[in-house]
Amino acid sequence: MNILTKPSAMSRFSNGKVALFIILASESVFFVTMLVAYVALRNQTGWFLDHTLIRLLIPLANTAILLFSALAAWRGTVSIRDGKTFASQGWQLLTLLLGLVFVSAQIYEFRHAGMRINDQAFGGVFFTLMGFHGLHVLAGGVFLILNLARTRLGDYSPARYEAVELGTWFWYYVTAVWIVLFAALYLL
Repeated sequence: MNILTKPSAMSRFSNGKVALFIILASESVFFVTMLVAYVALRNQTGWFLDHTLIRLLIPLANTAILLFSALAAWRGTVSIRDGKTFASQGWQLLTLLLGLVFVSAQIYEFRHAGMRINDQAFGGVFFTLMGFHGLHVLAGGVFLILNLARTRLGDYSPARYEAVELGTWFWYYVTAVWIVLFAALYLL
């Protein structure tokens, strides 16, 4: 086989997938850097959040919400791939609604967290981590709204659904970041 006609390993990856991978890798560096700062400040200040069951109810509920929303996002992708456009729309809408519930619960928790953003560096780093994660959930929500609208317009089919898949991958990332944040900020 001629080297010019032989498919390369990268031909499996579209520009969109490569771009999303690069974006998520750079976002991961940001989150890891902020987590390291949080741990360093937490160890210096000696101020820990109480890990009571009451204190953990909202974060635990938010964890369940995001895990279920990731499942719904996956079902939306599988549905469009299988040609079930109406089902895909329902799963995408459910994912969006669960994301909005997550952000609403996070805002409620911010208001009742027992610390403020101006509580020295510790509170600032905590709120930066949580706030940027919330912004990522909202960005995922925008992605979901666009995909839902395009699905309703008939832009996707079993042969053409990469944007839905990329939105799902982004949603998996948001969910994975939350699990790490939940463990680092609430359990450790």
